[in-house]
Amino acid sequence: MTESQAEALATVRMSAELLEHCRGVARLAAALARRWGAPTDEAVLGGLLHDYCREMSAEHILGRCSELGLPVSALERLRPVQLLHARLAAAELASQSLGAGCLDAIARHTVGGAGMSVLARCLYVADTAEPGRTYKGAAELRELAGESLDDALKACTRRTLLHLIDRGRPIHPDTIALYNELAG
Repeated sequence: MTESQAEALATVRMSAELLEHCRGVARLAAALARRWGAPTDEAVLGGLLHDYCREMSAEHILGRCSELGLPVSALERLRPVQLLHARLAAAELASQSLGAGCLDAIARHTVGGAGMSVLARCLYVADTAEPGRTYKGAAELRELAGESLDDALKACTRRTLLHLIDRGRPIHPDTIALYNELAG
């Protein structure tokens, strides 16, 4: 798949605001991939398409997961848009000539998981820290990502965990596995 083909797929499926976010993620993911030795072309494609299913309704996501045979946990059933859009996007895009590494990075960009590739780490960090993100600490996170991908990944994961805990939300087991791997 080419960048222009990915852009065309994204344009049909996403709102202008989400598409702009995805373009920012693609740019940062590509920069991180160049810096840390992941395939830049896959980082761009993953960045453009990582939120391919983000604007679907919860019902649509659950229905598509069922149609595609994707397993859905009880936790994921409670928050399907937040927790399943990434895996569903990878499943839907599997027929679009994306590499396995790119599909894995898309699938893991939200909850993470143990054993993430460099490409998956780049996309995870880029999604959290892309230039359109203006929360307190976002600029520092982008700077850290240029110095140490692992430290940036730790910071992103810690931020996610604290955010969920502060809001009293359950934590996906893959996020806990990622945190434990990084803390070990």
